Amino acid sequence: MRQRVIDAIRHKQTELTPWHIDLTSGFKDRLKQETRCSDVETFLGNHLTRAKYKQNEKLGGKLERDIFGATWLNTDDGGDVGVVTGFPLIEKGFDEYTFPKIRVKFAKKLCDELEKDTSGRFRMFSLTMCYYERAWSLRGIENLLMDMCLDEKGTKKLFAKILEHHLELLDIVLDYDFEGVYFGDDWGQQRGLIMGPDLWRKYIGPGIAKMYEKVKSKGKYVIQHSCGDVRAIMSDLVDMGMDVYNTIQPEIYDLKQLKKEYGRHLTFYGGISTQQFLPRASANECKEMALYMLDVMGHDGGFIFAPAHAVTPDIPLENVLAMVDVVKNFNWF
Repeated sequence: MRQRVIDAIRHKQTELTPWHIDLTSGFKDRLKQETRCSDVETFLGNHLTRAKYKQNEKLGGKLERDIFGATWLNTDDGGDVGVVTGFPLIEKGFDEYTFPKIRVKFAKKLCDELEKDTSGRFRMFSLTMCYYERAWSLRGIENLLMDMCLDEKGTKKLFAKILEHHLELLDIVLDYDFEGVYFGDDWGQQRGLIMGPDLWRKYIGPGIAKMYEKVKSKGKYVIQHSCGDVRAIMSDLVDMGMDVYNTIQPEIYDLKQLKKEYGRHLTFYGGISTQQFLPRASANECKEMALYMLDVMGHDGGFIFAPAHAVTPDIPLENVLAMVDVVKNFNWF
């Protein structure tokens, strides 16, 4: 499985297209109950696995505090992410806030687990809420966007401190044996970038480039997740060294055009809509969609078949099983 993913990233046509069906905890529990499987990843045949640098502290009820001190409220919407309700740099001034030290033991434990993984999957160290999202989790989205326009010095200082933390973390983990680093940082909305391309290039792009450079210097692959429409900076990301782009939302992108324009440079990871398609489709429609995606995106490698986001409990189990059946049996040779 691991080599199949690597070959896809290198734009080699493999006999099977690699796949990864990410699940929310609610859907995972239902799958286990209804299929009586004990190991969901093996049951689905997933080709990738990731260890998340996430260690939240339970505060009671549905509240948690993350590594940077942001407070999260777990919601009942079927997802596993929650919403930020407490922003440290609203509650305190910059000079009163203490940036966290690296949780070295935790980071090394994650890497040890990746090294000891015997499943044969492509292994990723995962840094989510990475850069822009980390900044807004500290300042609040509205405040950060206003800061970008009105307080250049303060905004650059904030991003510099976040980058310092992440580069130190990467120095610790990159000598371990795994294949790639998965950066999660949502920059897009349904139409274009949240902050626009100019502000992205001014505040976000330079730090992202430095993180990519460090990962690439150790011979590992860069996997970037961003929701939304990031076409305005796709060429920037290619130039910086991004290897894999997740996620491609078919509500946003013309998939044929995306493959034509960037298929030589990038591996696309995602493509089956969890927003509009999977909750409403029949199992047969899911099979047809899986075949369509493989035909459009899977030729000449450069594709990891996957839902656009983690599968939520409102999606019928038979829809997921139908997709997996197609990709497991779609032989290119």
